[in-house]
Amino acid sequence: MLEVEHLCFSYGKREVLRGVDLRAEPGELVFVLGANGAGKTTLFRCILGLLPGYQGHIRVDGCDVSSLTPRALAKKIAYIPQTSHMIFPYTALELVLMGTNHRLGLFSAPGRRERAIAMEALEELGIADYAHRSFAELSGGEQQLVLAARALAQQARLLLMDEPTSALDFGNQVRVLERVSALTLRGYTVLLSCHNPQHAMLYAQRVVALHDGRVAADGPPDQALDEALMRKLYGVPARFVRTGDGVLIAPVRKSIVLWTPDMVRFMADAIRVNGSCAAMAAALSQVLPPGARVCDAGCGLGGLSLALAPYCRAVVAADLSAEAIRHLEAQPLPPNVEPRRCDVLADTPDEPYDAMVFCFFGRTDEILSAARRQCTGTVAVLKRCGRDHRFSRGKDHPRQGFEELCRALKERGIPYQSRVLELDMGQPFRSLEDAAVFFRTHSRDDPAELTPEALQSRLQRRDDPEFPWYFPVNEPIGLLWFQACEIPDKEKER
Repeated sequence: MLEVEHLCFSYGKREVLRGVDLRAEPGELVFVLGANGAGKTTLFRCILGLLPGYQGHIRVDGCDVSSLTPRALAKKIAYIPQTSHMIFPYTALELVLMGTNHRLGLFSAPGRRERAIAMEALEELGIADYAHRSFAELSGGEQQLVLAARALAQQARLLLMDEPTSALDFGNQVRVLERVSALTLRGYTVLLSCHNPQHAMLYAQRVVALHDGRVAADGPPDQALDEALMRKLYGVPARFVRTGDGVLIAPVRKSIVLWTPDMVRFMADAIRVNGSCAAMAAALSQVLPPGARVCDAGCGLGGLSLALAPYCRAVVAADLSAEAIRHLEAQPLPPNVEPRRCDVLADTPDEPYDAMVFCFFGRTDEILSAARRQCTGTVAVLKRCGRDHRFSRGKDHPRQGFEELCRALKERGIPYQSRVLELDMGQPFRSLEDAAVFFRTHSRDDPAELTPEALQSRLQRRDDPEFPWYFPVNEPIGLLWFQACEIPDKEKER
């Protein structure tokens, strides 16, 4: 049995592990997940006694590893690396025999007993036929199984495997994990680091997820893994799809706002001129609880956050984009507006919000999952009602809009209220050349039609020396609100 208690480790001033607690029982296959730099390899090296300068305790079968000699530690823990590059042309059997070295004296050679142990390890993994083949001539999957056999030859009951499938093809990934999973039926404890959460969902009995040097989740995979954790660990959206063969974790390809200088400039001009943020804030003030601490989720440049400030005790303007948050921080801010760079769909604040606002941000399942975890009061969502693409002629814009949101809440049995706002969502321009730059970025029309001269007929001329041109967009915006306590507890499993 492995016990890790409040493990901390730093490389100089860089803290890598921050109070990690972990336990692995005999017969258990534990997957350790986390992004690059999360601390997985450092955790393994501490357990193996290779990084003695840690704080906390690591025990194997009740023995503190810091008190064990390398020979004694080798009897308890075996390590299977990702790959092993051999200079000499060892056979598979010769390589596996190296796992018995801790049993021998300084000048002793493996004998009949050690050869029997090595052959038994090869047979246990179903690769006895590889015994006299050159290790260098084996496939990646076959080599990985030989390395596992070498670990078994140590006759240690705790196996540490560092990303054993990272360099393998699809078939060999499955074959290696099937063999590893079978070892737990014989009482081995396996701690396996992995970059593929799908493998953990299929094979793990427990998942330990590391994020920023801490344990972000620990439990059976169907309970520990969810969309919020994927965002937190890897910074990308994923969908969990239930099939007859289990849960499929599918990455979601989404368009990401690229905060170029032009994008920031055009959006900031729209916020300043068209008045939509002020109108939305006024409507929201009628549904949000008085004196609330509100999270403006996916705030972008923070126009709505600033407009909400007079109506709220505090506004947390949350967005993943560093560029967007820097723009907001550069403005004169009311004392009750707090810019916060974070992935709000995966975040868990120290103190739950009284209310959350999702303005043109998030799918239904993302909104419900985030609000259920972070909010104790009102959840308000603003969605576009129409499907017309605002900056293109006669083109639909497929998206999950207001009607789809209403339908999804009804299907889930979540009571809500709603109204439709008629808002000016237009775009001001400082020149016709600016208008051409904007439309070439955002329109789906033929680029040949997007010259300054051709666009002039689509714009309004205004008596405004700073913004003499305006593209009017009068658009119905659906406002919908409900209570976070009405969201089903199992919403994250959907």
